[in-house]
Amino acid sequence: MIVQPSYARITLALDIIKRLTDGPRSGYHELGIVKHQVNLHDTIVLEESEEMEIRCDNPAVPLDSTNICWKAVEMIGRRHNVRPRVRMTLHKSIPVCGGMAGGSANAATVLDMCNRLWTLGLSQSQLIEYGRELGMDVPFYFVGGTAFDTEATATLRSIQTAVSLHFVIVLPGFGVPTKDAYAGIDYAAIGSQQSKTEQMQRAFANSDADGVIASMHNDFEQSVFPAYPALQRIKLELLDKGCHASTMSGSGSTIVGIARDHEHACSIARELQYRTIIAASAHHPIGETPS
Repeated sequence: MIVQPSYARITLALDIIKRLTDGPRSGYHELGIVKHQVNLHDTIVLEESEEMEIRCDNPAVPLDSTNICWKAVEMIGRRHNVRPRVRMTLHKSIPVCGGMAGGSANAATVLDMCNRLWTLGLSQSQLIEYGRELGMDVPFYFVGGTAFDTEATATLRSIQTAVSLHFVIVLPGFGVPTKDAYAGIDYAAIGSQQSKTEQMQRAFANSDADGVIASMHNDFEQSVFPAYPALQRIKLELLDKGCHASTMSGSGSTIVGIARDHEHACSIARELQYRTIIAASAHHPIGETPS
């Protein structure tokens, strides 16, 4: 039996650069994302079993072959001629369909756990390639911390930083289907804030927290907020309650605010009428044991 945490990430900068029209990723979008790991995590238990099985304490999580963790086990087992029969127990804290890529985090963690359980000896780069076949958000988790990721065009670059931020994470009680977020894209308007993403990368590298905060943005807000006006209201409320900045994570629906410190985050959360999570920056690449 192996027990391992599976950490969430938020996006602090997100550019929709273009829709790819040729190659193996035709139809997907090149993005420019600064991803930032937080200390919110699920816990996964993996053990040998006579049959494939998933158990989970969140009823929104599928328990069959449609689950990305199930797909991860089958893929790595097939590649290495191992009978893919395990029991996975998922204890969920990361919101489902919330823009924090909890499913991708779980899949990456399960790949690493299978690597250990079956003593396959796979390197980080091999696991990243396997992860990319499962989902474009999966490879990030083998890097952890803070990174720039284009997803479909496979640029993933770690950013070493001493910046540590405190977050108020608001869960509005509904998800935003990814297809809805992409369906509303105005291609004439996207990608106009790429300079902010470059500024954020420099700010992280220089351990400039104020520069990071000043550069926060998300192109998906252009398409998601008109369809889900409650999300824009949450962002404005976070700012009104004292957050230094606020942005949507991924394609929604989670909204993230930056607080001064843990106590400040808690005081803001107490004034909100939504479910909230208080979190902080983390750096836990998969395979490393958190101190």
